[in-house]
Parts: sequence; C-alpha cells; structure tokens
Amino acid sequence: MSFALGRTAAARLPSRVLARSYATELTQSSAAGVKLASFADPAPTASVSVVVKAGSRYETAPGLAAVLKSSLFKSTEKRSAIRLVRESELFGGVLSTTLSREHLILTAEFLKGDEGFFTEVLGDALTKAKFAAHEYNEEVIPAVASEYEQAIADPATYALDIAHQLAFRTGLGNSLFASPHAAVDYKSAATFAQSAFSTPSNFSVVSTGVDSGALSSLVSEFFVPTSSGGSVSTPKASYYGGEIRVPGAGHSHSPIDHFLVAFKGTPASEVELTVLRHLLGGESSVKWSPGQSPLAKLATPTASAKAFNYGYSDAGLFGIFVSAPTAEVGGVAKSAVEALQTVAKGASDEAVKQAIQKAKFAAASALESRAGKVELLGSEIATSAEELLAKFDKVTPESLKKAAAAALESKPTTVAIGNTHALPYADILGL
Repeated sequence: MSFALGRTAAARLPSRVLARSYATELTQSSAAGVKLASFADPAPTASVSVVVKAGSRYETAPGLAAVLKSSLFKSTEKRSAIRLVRESELFGGVLSTTLSREHLILTAEFLKGDEGFFTEVLGDALTKAKFAAHEYNEEVIPAVASEYEQAIADPATYALDIAHQLAFRTGLGNSLFASPHAAVDYKSAATFAQSAFSTPSNFSVVSTGVDSGALSSLVSEFFVPTSSGGSVSTPKASYYGGEIRVPGAGHSHSPIDHFLVAFKGTPASEVELTVLRHLLGGESSVKWSPGQSPLAKLATPTASAKAFNYGYSDAGLFGIFVSAPTAEVGGVAKSAVEALQTVAKGASDEAVKQAIQKAKFAAASALESRAGKVELLGSEIATSAEELLAKFDKVTPESLKKAAAAALESKPTTVAIGNTHALPYADILGL
C-alpha cells in the first residue's frame, strides 16, 4: 500500500480513533512540608530526585552553586564517603547531581524495592552533610576546575554562559561554573547549602516507579532539617543586553568561529518563543537532509545557524547561535537575523502549525525521560504533560508575531568567539 493510500485510509477513521492521549499516572501530595510528585512506571528500575532552589541564580558569591553540586554525596553524619560508595554499588544504584541556573537536582536511580536506602541517602545529603575540608581540597576543587576547563573549551557552552552574564549581569547571569580566578571557601558553600536545604518549601521531590504512599512516609522520615539556616533570596531578573568579543585563544586549533546573538526572552510558562525556536529551526528532522526551516536553509558543509530558547521562572533568553569559517560568519548571522525579522512581520498559518507540532513533539519526547519529568514538575512549569502540551495549542500566528517583535525590541546580546578582527558587530547585522 502506498503512502498516499495510507493517508487516505487514515482520513476515513473516526476522529476519536485518531485522538491523541498523553495521559500519565501522576500523584501529587506533600509530606513534612515538601512537595511530592510520583509518576507510575512499570519499568524494573525507579528513581527519586530532589529539586532544590539552589541554582547559580541564588548563590551569594561566584562559584558557590558549582562547588555545592560537587560537594554532595560525600561524608555525612551517618556514613563516610567510601561507605556511601560501597553501599550504593552493593545495591547497584547510581547517584548524581545536576546544576541549572535555578535548580540543583540530586538524583538516585535504583532497582525497585531499594527506595528506602536511596531516599535515606538523599535525605542525609540534604540534612547531614559534613562538608569536610579534606574532601573539598582533594576532590571538590579538582572536579570544579575540570568542569570549568571543559566549559571554556566548548564554544557553544562558553558563549551561552557569557551571554547570560551579559544579558542579566547578576542572578540568572551568574555562571554555572566556578572560575579558578574567584576562589570559593568551603565554609561559604556549607552556609549556602544550609540556607537552601533547611527550608522544606525550598525543594520538591519527584519520583518514578515509587509508590506515592511509600514516598510520603520515607520523605517524612528522612527529610527533616536538623537546623534552621534561613532561606535563599530570589533576586528579580532584569535584562540588560550587551556585546563582548573573545579572541580565539583556546579555540585557535579550529578553523570555525562562533557568533551568538540573543534577545530578551519570556518565562518558561509562556511557550510562544519555544514555538518560534522550532519555526526558525536549524536542525533537520530527517537524516541526511538539511531541513526546510529558515535557519536550516542557511546551512552549508561548514556553516550552521540554530535557534535556542531558555525560559526561567520570571525571564528568558532567546537567540541564534552561528558556527562557520570566519569569512562566512557575518553573512550567515545577517541572514539568520533577517529570518527572525521576517517572522516578526508575520508567519503563515502553515508554518506556525508545523512549528507547534515540532514543539509538542520535542516536549512530549522530553517527558518520556526521567530528567524531563523532573524538570516539568520540579520547576513547576506545569502540573502535567497534558497541561504543558495544551499551551502550545493556544499559540497563534498573531501571538507568535508579537513575541518575535517584542524580542527584537530589546537590546541585543552578542558574543563573538574567534577572529574578533573579522567577526561582525551587532549594528552590522541591522540590530
């Protein structure tokens, strides 16, 4: 049967047969003042994640959040670091930490039936960590130094980190990495941890494959703060914009230069710029095909332009990242900006519908992973997959046009990495 015949047959099916369902069994509750969310999962493994408002946005000194991330799952009042490693490996579990600009996430993944031990470990990390000086010197410092070196060696990561600093200066502008040029005292990290971990309302617990009743009992038992250290402050995000040019030191081995241009975005709860990112595109949906989105059409064997959108609780950063040989960067960047300006004048209904479908697919795919579920519930973007996906259906060509125009009205944030003598400036791009 041909593809066309298949489509025709599908068109004859009743609409109720073709209706999509994103239903996921989710239970939300609270215990000991902590918000809980439990996803049903038939898999033989399970996970528990603690999402804490302790991202780089809330740090009181540069690098504190990065240091805290690398200081967890070490010695506590109950266990030494080596005992924790041995017992975790005995159960076959995995412990990890992830840092974003707004959240620090502690995650334990394990075989079902072992949730008691691993929830206790998570509780100990929050309430009974020692933050020993020798662990800081011997393990934490080398770890954060390695992360920093890896970050500055990756142009995309480096450019995005600098762009946030330019765009927001403080708060959301704080770097995700601890620079060796700004030493962090381990006692300061311990104080920061106490401020973030001592208030139950400052974090939430998201599990997959763990019974909601069992999770509530375990959190009530193991997540009781031993002391009161206040709470972290929530600095209001303000967008500024700016321009910086970084010579290609450290990247001189590559013939490719990089240029990032960004604008004031919107909070994660508003999805127009997410749809705009998929409309502009830059990535192909079909292997071996360059794609048909405006930015994908600019790609060559040596050049690319991709849209990005980072939404936070009260602000966001939207933009385009260009990678190309020095002589091509200016032309690709100018064409990319013109594509955005064209959308700001209005996009066709077909293009918007296509972008909405891409955005919904990306969101639904992300929610198939544990990390996606944790981000959805932990960051309080939405209370369910259905609620999140329903937001995309409310996007219209007119609302998308307004969002694009509003972004272009803000002062641009530009980062040029490479041959700064030849790379373009924002005003050359017509901004």
